[in-house]
Amino acid sequence: MTLTADIEKLYNRRFPQNDNSTELTLAVRPVDYSGAMLARAVEDCNANLINLNVTGERNEDGYLLVDLRVDVLNGEAVARSLERYGFEVVDFDAPAGSRFDSARDRANEILRILDI
Repeated sequence: MTLTADIEKLYNRRFPQNDNSTELTLAVRPVDYSGAMLARAVEDCNANLINLNVTGERNEDGYLLVDLRVDVLNGEAVARSLERYGFEVVDFDAPAGSRFDSARDRANEILRILDI
């Protein structure tokens, strides 16, 4: 195997594809970083922490950038919980959840029209 193939294999093992998840990026002061507290904030929303990665990057204020992946389609509740715990959510992405919510909204609109 080549180095590229080894890296790809390792990446796929550590970060398997999961269409039923939301990815969040946090900015955390280094002195405030606590994996246990991050997990607790996620679990307060009846979600599970799938991945927790402290990246090698920092924002302009020197805060650590931390990537999380949780097992819910819509990460808004998780983002709010993390902010209640004092973490700054800088981004989150749940394209599958967004599509699901949009489809549900359209279905409800059709049902309202049919009910008229």
